[in-house]
Parts: sequence; structure tokens; C-alpha cells
Amino acid sequence: LIDNHCDYNKMLGEAHFQIRPQPFLSAVTVGCIENARDNTMGGAKYNSSGSFNDGLADLTDSMLSSRNFVFDDQVGNFSEMKRAMDDNFEHAPELLARIKNKLNLFGSGDDTAVEMANRLIAGIHKCYSRHRDFRNGKYMTGYWSVAFHATFGVLSGALPSGRLRGKSFTPGLTPQPRASRNVLDNLRDVAKLDPQYLENNIAFNVKYVPDANDSREEAINTISSYVKTFFDLGGMQLQFNMVDSETLKDAMAHPENYRDLIVRISGYNAYFTKLSKDLQIEIIERSEFC
Repeated sequence: LIDNHCDYNKMLGEAHFQIRPQPFLSAVTVGCIENARDNTMGGAKYNSSGSFNDGLADLTDSMLSSRNFVFDDQVGNFSEMKRAMDDNFEHAPELLARIKNKLNLFGSGDDTAVEMANRLIAGIHKCYSRHRDFRNGKYMTGYWSVAFHATFGVLSGALPSGRLRGKSFTPGLTPQPRASRNVLDNLRDVAKLDPQYLENNIAFNVKYVPDANDSREEAINTISSYVKTFFDLGGMQLQFNMVDSETLKDAMAHPENYRDLIVRISGYNAYFTKLSKDLQIEIIERSEFC
């Protein structure tokens, strides 16, 4: 998949060079005037291309689930897991319950899960680093999704992580909603990811709802403490939604009353009532920390 991605991007870069030169953008890009070359031809000082990837938690948790089911506890084999996934776990409720109740997921505060996630991002980074783009620049690897985590989720089958057919993938590298009830577990695990493999940035979404009895100052101080803790642990970026799930559900049912309701998706903001149903549901189902 990564090879195909990079091959396609190289063709796209060549097409831009052939039919869409950018004289104005080149004039304000460092290196193009000095090199007397358009930025589509590699005139810029920096010619990297950035990838963005989805569902790191889905991938990590699927690897953990497969390893636990087949190798660690030896309660089944890959064929059984494959049949259960093809059937959307409808005839394998015991396996689905085992995954949901016994598996320590990425974002749960479990070091084994963090180790698996770091192995995966290192491998993905290595795959990208084998390629150069049309301008002979290197590929940088990132984990953010815009809204593709919902779009691709609709088209995809069940996973060993227990994610069911048609459900949204986890956005960027945000942990699954059921990973932990404690936001500090989420913050700690994401902050422990190796930043050298995340040079094209990340999207880490947190839904935090202040207590109704909190003053404005108390709410701000609490959020400030969480943010400072995350960065002290080595975290790179996080973004908040501060609207509770009940309000979002009511907005789905009565959009005429919430025309100005803005939410954070995965790297950008949007009016909630203008989003697709699948994306609205994904935002509602995100972990809600109070």
C-alpha cells in the first residue's frame, strides 16, 4: 500500500511539473529563486512530501489481539479469528467479549501496548523512507486523518481489535474510546510514542467536558494542567472537544437548534450539523472524560 501510495504521488508530482507550474508560489518559497527552478521541479530548499495515516490504535490493538489469542494464551488460531471477522463476530460472541474485556489496548496505560505501537510506527516509517518523491525529497510520516477515518471505516470489515464492520477507524493516533476511563492513560501512552517517526505531525483527539459546577477558572486550570502534563511527558500535539455527548445527540435530532455548534474533527473544525451521519456518530462515541 505504501509503495503504491508513493508511486502515485510521484506521478502526481510529475503531472504538476508538466501542466501546473507555480510561479507565484515559487517566488515566495525559499530556494526557488536562488536555484532558478520552479518548486514543482525541486527548486525549493526543502522538498519533502508528508503522508498522513489513520487508525494507529486499530492497527496496534489488532496486533495485540492476534498475538494474545494465537500465541500468548493459545486459545485459537488465525483461521478462527478470520472466520469471526468475516462474520462480524456475530457467531463468535465469546471471542468478542474476550477482546473487549481482557485485552489491554493502546491508551490503557499498558507498556506492552506502547511497545507494539512504537514497533509499528518504526516499521511504517522505514517503508516510507525507502522512497523519494518526484522532486527527490524524502517522505515524512504523520498520523492524522481529516475525515477519512470515518469514510474508510464505512468501507471496511471487522478487525481483530473488536472493531466491527462499517465503524469508523480511530482518527490519527487517538486511542480507542474503550481503552481507558482515565484521560491520563491516554495522554501517557501517546506521549511515549517515538517522535522521530512522527515528523509530519499527529492528531490526538480528546473530548473533555468540565463539570457543570466548575467555575470558568477551575475548568481552564484543569485543562491547562492536563496539557502541561502531556507536554512534560514528551507529547507533541492534542486537540480538544468540549461538548458532551448528550448535546451532540440532541444536535443530531434537532439540527435547527444547533446551527452554530462547532466541533474539532481531526486537524480541522467544522459545523457539527453539516457533517455526515457517520462522522457525527464517531465524534459522539469518542471517549468522554469529565
